[in-house]
Amino acid sequence: MDFDLQVAHSVTEIGLEAWDCLGDGHPFASHRWYRFSETVLTDDRPVYIVLSRGNEPLARATFWLKRREPLPIPSRAVHGLWNTMLRRWPLLVCRVPLANISGLILPDPPLRDTALKTIAQVAQDQARQCQASFLLFDYLEGHEAQWAGWSDAFTPATVTDPGTRLVITWPDFESYLKHLRKSVRKDYRRHRNRAADLSIEVAHHPTVTSVDEAMVLIRNVEKHHNSPPNPWARAVLENAHVVDATWLTVEAEGQLVGCGLTLGDGGVRFLALLGLDYGVQYAYFQLVYAAIRCAIEEGARILRGGGGAYEMKQRLGFQMESNDHVTFAASNRGLRWVARRLAKNL
Repeated sequence: MDFDLQVAHSVTEIGLEAWDCLGDGHPFASHRWYRFSETVLTDDRPVYIVLSRGNEPLARATFWLKRREPLPIPSRAVHGLWNTMLRRWPLLVCRVPLANISGLILPDPPLRDTALKTIAQVAQDQARQCQASFLLFDYLEGHEAQWAGWSDAFTPATVTDPGTRLVITWPDFESYLKHLRKSVRKDYRRHRNRAADLSIEVAHHPTVTSVDEAMVLIRNVEKHHNSPPNPWARAVLENAHVVDATWLTVEAEGQLVGCGLTLGDGGVRFLALLGLDYGVQYAYFQLVYAAIRCAIEEGARILRGGGGAYEMKQRLGFQMESNDHVTFAASNRGLRWVARRLAKNL
């Protein structure tokens, strides 16, 4: 089945109406979110593939050419091989920028598999032109990774550290607290009281304040988890006003000891760029509670909680996400062998 094909490198090339008619109903898929992302991700080149029939857009895939990408594998040897390879041959990844969601938007069957096959073929051509090492589609649901539109060139895999989400059904924060188990409500009151004893105060702001102080706390969290520094953290903070955003701060006796940024689009929010002073207890809990309160009060339908701290998040009502599947293709035989080795370690 023939499609009209457009390959673009900016949302401005596609236009607001055509972009948003495909993104309607999908979180972090709006024209505004991608303008924000292009402003922030200055080191990553976007590659957008749009399929249409007549004048009606039917499918879209958003790719980013990346020369830096952390890999969820503990092996230092594998990490060394990966980093060396990306410096020479970048990664072309299909993803919603900054939100850890699949960048694929496809029509329903019977057009779905044909549209996916076309996008995958065009993306492989783009990967070769960019001299990319791998073409990667990540944050897929299990059934999506098994669709018939994938060719034999693609290798499926499952990654560790899946995300979490809180489906919001309560009119206010007090109603949310009432639905929690008695032991969790008791923990909430204990955390609140201990924070008060330490003169900890939580506030939310429409714009980001104290960027330099916040960056110190954000780097603290990265070092604590042995994570590479986020190269776009400052740019996100400085441009957050472009999208739905709430800046959360935790202060103890006038000193910033915790921070976080809730970002939203399409009725979904997530807490990003967590920063903490690990010398101050209870700041983390106050940020999590504040993020939940803000999401409820601002009318979000879902708050995404990211990976890690699963036991605590499940006690607070978060559910595990199932978009921990990927499929990827290598640009040549040697890299295809590396891809098979990586798939066994993911």
